[in-house]
Amino acid sequence: MSENNSFYTSERIFEGAEKLLEIWFGPTSGSIPDISSEFDNNRPLRNGLRLVERDVWDEMLDIVKCHVLNVVHNDYFDAYLLSESSMFIYPHKIILKTCGTTTLLIAIHRLLEIASEYCQLNKVWRVFYSRKSFVFPEAQLGPHKDWNEEVKFLDQLLDNGAAYTVGKSNGDHCWFLWLNSPQNDILLTELESAHPLDETGSDFQDITIEILMTELSSETLNKFYHNPSEGESGTQGGARIDRKTGLCDIYPEAQLDSYLYEPCGYSANGLLRDNYFNIHVTPERNCSYASFETNIPVGHGTIADVIHKVIAIFKPEKFSVTVFKTREDNDNKKLLVVSVDDINGYSRKDRILYEFEDYDLIFAQFEREKNFA
Repeated sequence: MSENNSFYTSERIFEGAEKLLEIWFGPTSGSIPDISSEFDNNRPLRNGLRLVERDVWDEMLDIVKCHVLNVVHNDYFDAYLLSESSMFIYPHKIILKTCGTTTLLIAIHRLLEIASEYCQLNKVWRVFYSRKSFVFPEAQLGPHKDWNEEVKFLDQLLDNGAAYTVGKSNGDHCWFLWLNSPQNDILLTELESAHPLDETGSDFQDITIEILMTELSSETLNKFYHNPSEGESGTQGGARIDRKTGLCDIYPEAQLDSYLYEPCGYSANGLLRDNYFNIHVTPERNCSYASFETNIPVGHGTIADVIHKVIAIFKPEKFSVTVFKTREDNDNKKLLVVSVDDINGYSRKDRILYEFEDYDLIFAQFEREKNFA
């Protein structure tokens, strides 16, 4: 995807599968210390991790081996479009997603230092790390060459973690997850008494939907190559791709920041109030891959609706879906399972429901039916 990634070769091979890291210092923006400053140009107040200046994040991303292409803001968070995927900065959490041969886990120590030094955030509430199985694991660096090495690295750095392998371990859509339990419940209880969990006073809710697609159709791949005759690449090219593919219609009310790479590849961040989505495409024919991820609540469309919209655009031969959602009642759990039931033109090869301490996870893997055009 990146124009400068060292893993490009003469055969144009690139590892599209992302590493996804979330570090939470509290369940909501209101659950962290009330330290704030003003944006320049009369932008809204910012606090927590949003206090950190751009050059500090740039230095941290050097450790990861990627850099910032563009940044957009709204009242709730900052969205960074990276040379290798995306970063979202909320007052109380950071979400960092990188592809290629980036060294994401190695940056955790620096991330924790930044949170403490600049934001007085000295205790981690939760950490989540996940990724799909790599196509080219031998090209990865450091602990990322092997899942067991990644788990060992995380276990040595963070307390109370648990690692899971979801899906067929001998399949190409196996999904890995490491997470830990909340570490500072007493402190959070005190903070939450002064800061309700959200504006409505309802219980804390969290959802992440991730769709990981491989073997994209030739028709789809051609749309994500830069053609100089059509105009510039970069953000202008990204906006052109949004319209050409219909990606701008998945959440039409969202603010979209997208980028077309040279000679090929595409990334986009979407902002919808306090929620995000991102899209990343590696269109090389021998390693084609696309991902879609969002934490936008189900009220903006059912899980099945989102899956159908995304699959209709990319037309992959294979894809997996993971939905990671805070636990509700049994009726909602049944709806979660049904949401990955039937996808027109695809046969489901796997479906697994995991029950964690506070979350439910549904994983499903699909392949295109042979007789489906």
